[in-house]
Amino acid sequence: MSMETASLLAIISGTCWAINITIVKWALNRSNASALIGATVGVTIAAFVSLALAISSGSAVPDFGIIWKFALVGIIAPGSSQGLFVSSIGAIGPSRTSILIGTSPVFSVLLAVVFLDESWKTTIMAGTLLTVIGGAMISWEKGTRFRNMGILFALSTSLTFAIRDVVARHFNIGTDVSSWWSGTIVLVAAAVTLWIFVFLKFGSSWKAQTRKALPEFIPSGIMIGIALPLLLEALNKGTVNIVAPLALAAQNVVIVILSGWFFGARERTSQVLIAMILIFLGGLVVTVS
Repeated sequence: MSMETASLLAIISGTCWAINITIVKWALNRSNASALIGATVGVTIAAFVSLALAISSGSAVPDFGIIWKFALVGIIAPGSSQGLFVSSIGAIGPSRTSILIGTSPVFSVLLAVVFLDESWKTTIMAGTLLTVIGGAMISWEKGTRFRNMGILFALSTSLTFAIRDVVARHFNIGTDVSSWWSGTIVLVAAAVTLWIFVFLKFGSSWKAQTRKALPEFIPSGIMIGIALPLLLEALNKGTVNIVAPLALAAQNVVIVILSGWFFGARERTSQVLIAMILIFLGGLVVTVS
């Protein structure tokens, strides 16, 4: 039953991430705020949302031995990885960045097999590869110039996501920490890390930038505040090689649907529909295995 619950939580988490991505695109267009500022505001709001949910859940506050572990997870991603992510978008554009970041489930599975002694199944690997191929097809855009540093930044971001999943799974094994509290710790640590990047980049102009981003990015923060704790709970109940690909599959399928709905028919090309089928099949293969 725990694996079925983990699969459901992964799907819900992926759906929330997709809604967040859609909101972020809309918010950036409306506010003209820096992507880094927008992400930082969103994560900060998410930390407050998760904290409110953690307090209302009535769960016990973790001790310091737990706090530092999940703080480390937050520093890894979405903390330090956000700077790499923004740099990659600036160098090679969002589409190719998204393609390369879509490799994170493969990294997650390989790291989990090596460091967590999780089982290696042909069906899981096949499902993971289908998911990654589908994500690449959705994100692909022609005419974008390659820049080697941008590729390196994107792959580094993908790797940090994978490390986050594996480290979170390792810390969660054998613990009964509430996912709302672990999510809160992760988000607070990530927010602190991101604000450090903001101060280093913008200096005294950070207040003006934040005022532009704050109203539009509130819904983004709400989605993140729900999505991350659910992902951590999924990693607590299930293995990385199930949760990571399934969450990505749900995220990409929902993105196709929402993008087609809000941003027009160009998001529903035959290539996109084929990719959506591949992603769905990949998630299905991983789940039933």
